[in-house]
Amino acid sequence: MLSAETLTVSTVRVPRERVRISKRVVTSTRTLEVQVRSEELVITREPVGDLDEVAAPAGDGELVVVLREEVPEVSLRVEPVELVRIGVTSVQGQDVVHAELRTEVADVDVVTDVTD
Repeated sequence: MLSAETLTVSTVRVPRERVRISKRVVTSTRTLEVQVRSEELVITREPVGDLDEVAAPAGDGELVVVLREEVPEVSLRVEPVELVRIGVTSVQGQDVVHAELRTEVADVDVVTDVTD
């Protein structure tokens, strides 16, 4: 009985690489110009015609006026801007397998000189 090697090829899934996915926060500075208003005290002087028409100030003659101004108010809000999906796909390719096969061969020598 003579034997010969045969080649059988199959595939096995093995780990190839590890991928780490992370996200980071990038900080940027924004400069915006905001228009603001402020109140200013305006005094208008008018000549008095008849002194009887002028009312005397109450108390010690001091008048208190509160002036107001607008100031920028900053608030931050985090809003989602992008949805990222991650998937894995299989890519099909071909590999070439080389193997050396051995086969048994029977050598037969014919001897013509047969002596009993």
